Amino acid sequence: MPINITMPALSPTMEEGNLSKWLVKEGDKVSPGDVIAEIETDKATMEVEAVDEGTVAKLVVPAGTEGVKVNALIAVLAAEGEDAGAAAKSGAAAPAKAEASAKKDDGPKAQAPTSPSDGGGRAAGAGGGEPTAATPTPAGRPADPPHKGEGEGRTFASPLARRIAKEAGVDVSGVTGTGPHGRVVKADVDAAIAGGGAKAAPAAKAPAGAPAPAPAVKAMSDDQVLKLFEQGSYDLVPHDNMRKTIARRLVEAKTTIPHFYLTLDCELDALLALRTQ
Repeated sequence: MPINITMPALSPTMEEGNLSKWLVKEGDKVSPGDVIAEIETDKATMEVEAVDEGTVAKLVVPAGTEGVKVNALIAVLAAEGEDAGAAAKSGAAAPAKAEASAKKDDGPKAQAPTSPSDGGGRAAGAGGGEPTAATPTPAGRPADPPHKGEGEGRTFASPLARRIAKEAGVDVSGVTGTGPHGRVVKADVDAAIAGGGAKAAPAAKAPAGAPAPAPAVKAMSDDQVLKLFEQGSYDLVPHDNMRKTIARRLVEAKTTIPHFYLTLDCELDALLALRTQ
């Protein structure tokens, strides 16, 4: 019977991790305690040891993959005397069947019919449990329209996408987002600019008598910054999970915690005179 190796939870708050490196390859025999992979978490890179004995039949997740969910299948071991090819096929098919059955169970459930209220004015439940009151829906009321993105009337876009759209004079609300939950990302704005189908962002009208705003300093995009340097004169090093977590925590601290700043005037004439002496 094949043995599935899943992404371990190396910390209580870990939800996903990066599979940095495989220390074994397909066809290698492993024993309990052998180090088989290196997993990068939010805080450190940790080694993963094998729990069972067998032969590596298939490496499902390649090395260098980011954002692997906890308990996701990453490799399949073939037990002693078992064919590696058959174990790889059966081991990879089992999680797919389990996921399909889980989606089937999560489908809409049929509601039990409710009986008319009894003499005491309470609706009789099917199993004698607590009654639930049904809210009638008016016959002429239209169905609620689906929400766009995560909020009503608001377009969600990444800061980089908003900056590029502002520089190009593109209205973000007219761009179709392909990111998570319909979020507009950089690739969507670039595609809209290249296709020429994006609308120009409407300029906000200043109230009468208001002073003219100072010209804003344009922020350079990543591509514009890289054009300042010659190709081959620099190395692009991606951020590891620790740096990403630090950046996320700093942004949360700045945006969710009220900040206030203190200033203090000090008279240092005597100190400066002493220093001169």
